[in-house]
Amino acid sequence: MATNTQPIAVIARLLDLTERRVQQLARDGIIPASARTGPERGRYDLVGTVRGYVRYLRELATRSQTGAADFGVERARLIKAKADLAEMDAAVRRGDLLPAAQVEEAWIAVLARLRARLLVLPDRLAPLVHEETTIAGTRAQIRDAITEALAELASLPAIAVGAEGAGAAGAGDAQGADDPGAAADPDDQ
Repeated sequence: MATNTQPIAVIARLLDLTERRVQQLARDGIIPASARTGPERGRYDLVGTVRGYVRYLRELATRSQTGAADFGVERARLIKAKADLAEMDAAVRRGDLLPAAQVEEAWIAVLARLRARLLVLPDRLAPLVHEETTIAGTRAQIRDAITEALAELASLPAIAVGAEGAGAAGAGDAQGADDPGAAADPDDQ
């Protein structure tokens, strides 16, 4: 089988490389090396060279897609991560940043208290509203009760989150209602 060999200048132009780069690729075993002596010296097998170079480019593309480690990039990521942690630590120490779990517990406690207050309103307001003779008077009674409930929530001290915080502030505290669930049943009227 006759091989099609080409001089290094042709191979370099075909692959859009310098002749020096073609020699480097041959030395690294990426493309088949040229003959060292005789009339074939300085000539490269055309098909073997193209196949080797295409295989090399595919491997480069695969490595870049899989995220082959680049020391400089990884070092920059590490430095940024350390700086971010230091910023977050400083924000925690200043009181500007709270752990997400504590914030979630505090909101659960506030919403539980709000729910309890709202569920009590029908039982508390029914007798008062029943005695009102005007729509405006009924509306005022309801508005006053809602405003009172919201004012109580607004005046709550900061919920102590942690040891007993959210659990103690929320769930079973219905502010005077024996059974907050009873207010959730449909009205018989």
